[in-house]
Amino acid sequence: MISTHCSIFILLCITFSSLAEAGLATLQLQQLQQQQQQQQQQSVLNLPPIRLYDGTFHDPLPTANELTNEEKQQAVKEAFVFAWQGYKNYSWGFDENRPVTNTPVNTRNGWGATIVDSLDTLYIMGLTDEFNEARDFVAAIDWSATTDNVQVFETCIRYVGALLSAYDLSHDYMFITKTTDLVDRLLPAFTESPTGIPYQYVNFKTGKAVKSGWTDGASCLAELGTVQLEFTRLSQITGDWKYHDIGQRVYDSFKTMKTSHTGLFPHLINPDTGVGVGDYLTWGGMADSFYEYLIKQFILSKSQDTQKKDMMIDAVNGMKKFLLQTPKYHDELLYLSNLQNGVNLPVMDELACFAPSALLLSARWIDELADIEDDATRLLQGCYNAWVSTRTGLAPEVFGWISRDGNTVGNLTEHNERLAKQFGVFPFYRSYILRPETLESIFYFYQFTRDEKYQDMSWEIFNSLHTYCRAKSGFSGVSNVDTFFPKWDDRQESFLFAETFKYMYLMWDDSSMTPRFPLDQWVFNTEAHPLRIVDVSPPTTPSSDPVAHPRSLHIFAKVWSWLKKNIGYLVTALQNLWFQFI
Repeated sequence: MISTHCSIFILLCITFSSLAEAGLATLQLQQLQQQQQQQQQQSVLNLPPIRLYDGTFHDPLPTANELTNEEKQQAVKEAFVFAWQGYKNYSWGFDENRPVTNTPVNTRNGWGATIVDSLDTLYIMGLTDEFNEARDFVAAIDWSATTDNVQVFETCIRYVGALLSAYDLSHDYMFITKTTDLVDRLLPAFTESPTGIPYQYVNFKTGKAVKSGWTDGASCLAELGTVQLEFTRLSQITGDWKYHDIGQRVYDSFKTMKTSHTGLFPHLINPDTGVGVGDYLTWGGMADSFYEYLIKQFILSKSQDTQKKDMMIDAVNGMKKFLLQTPKYHDELLYLSNLQNGVNLPVMDELACFAPSALLLSARWIDELADIEDDATRLLQGCYNAWVSTRTGLAPEVFGWISRDGNTVGNLTEHNERLAKQFGVFPFYRSYILRPETLESIFYFYQFTRDEKYQDMSWEIFNSLHTYCRAKSGFSGVSNVDTFFPKWDDRQESFLFAETFKYMYLMWDDSSMTPRFPLDQWVFNTEAHPLRIVDVSPPTTPSSDPVAHPRSLHIFAKVWSWLKKNIGYLVTALQNLWFQFI
């Protein structure tokens, strides 16, 4: 969920775009008959999807108004089950399945990332047997059985978030036992840092923190600010507030951090000094979920965490002042530019399309930001246009626009200018890796408004996913979204199961019913794992040194820990019984 540094990124984008165009020409010569070649010369924006003779792509599903909500929800569930069965058949126990070559691969320390990340989705979809099988797998995971450095951020949002959510849904305390074991192993990233800002990795064999090599030791803004939701929820459940305190210490380091752009911080921070590195400001990759978690922590605290509220107000005001842009030709749309050395770059990551949902939450929870809802709506439409403007209906990893003063990044081709005039946006870096962020924002807008147009938007995206990404044993990303013949990348990250399918599935719950996850009772982490909001707050006087003196003010938690250590199985049974009633 992290992009590269912008200047390098732009050069790579242009290079890959050129390679993709060359690959497209070769593919067309090899696979298309003369009739299809003639069809392609017609209006490129109005052609229906073309099916290759080798069965690579699938016929589109019926339109939204041709199916009931139940039928659409079942279609999403069937797609999930298809990909889950492919993973189970070819890659069970590995982190991912390669859905084109039907081969396993480990990308997240070999703990079965797809299994863990899917736990709550399995539960939500009512796949009881599959959930129980996944539960038994989790119970047997040995966190120490990895030879790779463990990335704190990815481990927290995928593994920790999923385990906490599985507990909040099932009340099975085994998930908390596994979570505590895992999080305790991650803590050296925080405790070995003089500022409390975490290093990027931990070596589980040595128990030592490891600095990032590719950022010259700096920590990404998103990574240092995307553990606190999970750590706080773990403290609420266990009664041990050391996790919350360690996460809070990160924010305390921001009190003295100087920034020339109100509420916005550089995408890289030196964990040894707490000083920002460079002058690149973005709500996209490497920074995104830092801002997302400000409003979500405020919500999790039941509106008690005023520090996060104030930081979110500043962040939104800074975003409006320095990053938000209206594209040329389309005053009804908004996009989030990136700011490098004081210069606005009119490109936006699909990753940043979480922002409409964060802004909508802010408008509903923070009185001072109530007027941001209109901007959130326009920004969501801008993100959605990035999908429907391409030949596949899939969003590019990065998209661009023509700014009001006529600026663009890279060479503006005739085709892209035509797209900019029609849709306000054009693809820049053209790959799609099954990302869910636009779907995430669509989900939130539907939850608050119950406007069926958001269901239609979600269905259109699912239809494109079905048509172009459904492969042999799952769903694959594609290398170029702006061609009718995209090449599969043979990757199926676990967030497809955790986020993409879940957000689409929840869009089709009966609208006459109370939402399954009322947003004043549940908060979703950045990997779409729902966490329960409870009336449990941290102690008013935090530990002076939460690292040296981990503590719980709950006597029950201390006694519980001792019993658990000495009585084992009996206590686990009592825990499961107890948590059925809280």
